[in-house]
This record gives sequence, C-alpha cells and structure tokens, in this order.
Amino acid sequence: MGMAGDWFLDPINYIDPAEITYAVKGFDRINETSFRIGEYEALKKASIDPYVAVRDIYLQYRDKKIKE
Repeated sequence: MGMAGDWFLDPINYIDPAEITYAVKGFDRINETSFRIGEYEALKKASIDPYVAVRDIYLQYRDKKIKE
C-alpha cells in the first residue's frame, strides 16, 4: 500500500509525456547503481568466491525480512 502512496507523492510521475518520466527514473536507477560499484569491488577483493558471498548476503537479508 505504501508504494501506491509513494507513486502519487513523487513529482516525477506527473511529467508529460510519460517517456520523459521513464527516462528520468532510468537515469536515477543507473546513478544509484554507480554509487554502489565500489561496494561490489570491495566484496570481490575480500572474498574467495564472490558468488558465494553475494548469495550469503542475500540469504541473510531474506531471513531478516522473513523474521520481521
């Protein structure tokens, strides 16, 4: 339900035409991802197998969300 409220409160959703809205949101997603590249590189250096490390992080995150 909160996501519906967030959609109405986000001013980007009211830009016309809709293609510009999608472009702005896509740019924002790419920009957010670019800030996290260093975190992934540090994870790769710190672990023997990056796949196993990411899998374990995901499973811990999922268990936490289930318990909440």
